[in-house]
Amino acid sequence: MSDKSHPAKAEAQAEAAAAMQAKGRTKGHKMPGSVANGGMADAERDILAELDKALGEHVALLLRWNRKLVLPDSPAPDTEDDDHDCDFGAWYALNRHNRLIDQPAMHALATTHQQLHDSAKRLLSARDVDNEVDSAEFDMMALRAESFFAQLRRLERAFRTARSDVDPLTGTYNRQTMMGDLNAERERAIRTEVPTAIALVDLDHFKSVNDTYGHQAGDIVLQSVAGILQSHVRPFDKVYRYGGEEFLICLPNADMKQCARVLERLRRVIEASPVTISDETILPVTASIGAAPMTKSRTTEQIIEKADRALYAAKEGGRNRVRVWRSPDGKAAPTAPKHGKNAP
Repeated sequence: MSDKSHPAKAEAQAEAAAAMQAKGRTKGHKMPGSVANGGMADAERDILAELDKALGEHVALLLRWNRKLVLPDSPAPDTEDDDHDCDFGAWYALNRHNRLIDQPAMHALATTHQQLHDSAKRLLSARDVDNEVDSAEFDMMALRAESFFAQLRRLERAFRTARSDVDPLTGTYNRQTMMGDLNAERERAIRTEVPTAIALVDLDHFKSVNDTYGHQAGDIVLQSVAGILQSHVRPFDKVYRYGGEEFLICLPNADMKQCARVLERLRRVIEASPVTISDETILPVTASIGAAPMTKSRTTEQIIEKADRALYAAKEGGRNRVRVWRSPDGKAAPTAPKHGKNAP
């Protein structure tokens, strides 16, 4: 949404747009888009789309930077000595004076973004000059990447909250936005041939918590587990409140072996984090988890159904365990590493 009540800002936006157009003609970059001039909902939608795109863009950039550092003969990343050498940088420069973007959290994200690119440039330049990789600089780039992804996710969550896309109890995304996100991830996985998985997390014996200690205690348990899931998944994973005591996790860029590792880590953290209900009551909590990969031959609904069948296998196997479908198009039973006291 452009701010026409501030001529200086409008003029700055016009100059930025002209600069972007000139840069695009000479460099072949895709033109960044202006935030919608329509209603607030349209502007928030555009910003959310750009934040999501920025995450994928920088995951890909990190992979290319690391490949260049490890394999110096590989093609050089698309970076140049200018103010913004990626789509997100160009988009921010064009829209930074929009009133939804002209706020401290967004400017802090842009600063971290620039620091990340600067660190990558220093690493790549030094690698070209002396064939060495500075370990301290590499660690700094990794920390800035982690900070960029975390800040980006917080901003995305804030904008989604404004659009009522977040479950008010747990702070996870809700089912209102889930299917659209999952369908988009499935299309991306098919287009890029990058493995992606869906997982269902179900709290064990949750009904007995509500029956014994009351629904307020159950809410505390749900909030605690939601916090664990959101803080221990990877920066580009998404957690949704699927219903009741169930959560759904979308895991892009993860084959089933990676998926099993991530989910097993979550299971262990949940098991090791009893929930304090009162001074006298601390409840142990465990979760059963089932997962399935996204495939071209199955719809999103069918993939969720496969994850649900894997979850059922985890429950039937004794609870507090992970089960994954490694070949969802075949008839193989779900499998996962043995663990826990009840492992067969």
